[in-house]
Amino acid sequence: MPLFTSSVANSTDLQNISLQSKNIRIYPSPELEKIWKKWRAACRYCFNQAIAMQRQSTTRISKLKLRNLVMQSDLPQWVKETPCHIRQNAIFDAHQAISASCDAKFRSIRDPRQTIKFNNSNFTKGTWYSQLTKTLKFKASEPIPEQWDYGTQLTYRRGKWFAVFPEPVIKSHTSSRKIIALDPGVRTFLTGYDGDRVIEIGNGDMGRIVRLCQHEYDLISRSTKVNAKRRRSMRKAANRIREKIRNLIDEVHKKAAHYLTNNYGLIFLPRFESSHMVAKSRRKIRSKTVRSMLTWGACAVLGFPQVEQLASHYHFKLILKHQAAKRGCVVLDVGESHTSKTCGVCGHRHTKLGGAKIHKCPPCGSQTPRDANGARNIMLRALRDSFFTVSNDGIAIVTVRALEINVQECSA
Repeated sequence: MPLFTSSVANSTDLQNISLQSKNIRIYPSPELEKIWKKWRAACRYCFNQAIAMQRQSTTRISKLKLRNLVMQSDLPQWVKETPCHIRQNAIFDAHQAISASCDAKFRSIRDPRQTIKFNNSNFTKGTWYSQLTKTLKFKASEPIPEQWDYGTQLTYRRGKWFAVFPEPVIKSHTSSRKIIALDPGVRTFLTGYDGDRVIEIGNGDMGRIVRLCQHEYDLISRSTKVNAKRRRSMRKAANRIREKIRNLIDEVHKKAAHYLTNNYGLIFLPRFESSHMVAKSRRKIRSKTVRSMLTWGACAVLGFPQVEQLASHYHFKLILKHQAAKRGCVVLDVGESHTSKTCGVCGHRHTKLGGAKIHKCPPCGSQTPRDANGARNIMLRALRDSFFTVSNDGIAIVTVRALEINVQECSA
């Protein structure tokens, strides 16, 4: 698993500053971990108390009033021993959840991801609440700063602790003016065409991921037929496999996004809607392809029910757009209908192409790799349907439809 990751920070106190999160794996001593787990439980308790009080009230309670109600209630002694700012931030999280949805849920001890939020003043001398934990130490995968200017977090995810440090986003503009069209798929995760060459990303990697999924599914199936001790060890093994699958897919997505945004200024990416393509009522692909798409995709609900929220083509799109914003690139969503079926030489639409790896055109006899043909046609279609200009500051995109609307408004 990568020891360092970067993602958009969940910051509420500095909304005018663009931040990203630096996640560092940490290894606390048993005594320190016991304290952190107590703080984590207190966060969950205060959060749930705030949700319960809001549900009992007929009117919306303000953030500060909700904090006072929970803090002044009859809390257990072990919760009162938890530092005030930790409990306060948990209550503020509950208020934010209520504001986002009137049906805000309680937090469970079984949640795979649990977070303790701190104010910036709580992190000093390279640790959290140094006066309370000054004799207790932890190790980290990389150097930990002595202090931090922003609010930090401790995240407990599937038995592992991570320190989260928000930091300003450093933007760097790519000097490349090149354009590439991407064709997402199953056998090859991404096939790209930039006018000079065809590139393939993740070619054949799906086989290894599917084998890991099958092994995990087999462990979960057999765990129902053994005693409790054996079942526990088998489920732990399944969790390790699931983490490996998630990390493999995440690695492909991040490396692909980094390469593309460093080498291209404009990226055409089709709308890849896995959920619509795999719906039983309308799909034209076999179940094995469905499993593969959903493993690259959002959730393997068919065949591998325990694979939760693996990085999808949609998730890759989010990562790509996030990296593109940092490097001054443009990612343009385009259509891909019939791009694999259409011959790149004569324009004939091959209605019986099916799942063939090679596009063999019946009228002209040309033979082209299916994914390469699709990527090239996506490029041609995007260039036909879009008008764009390249300037020193970047690439400004105006679609043909936008131009038509503008002309109509001017005429009116």
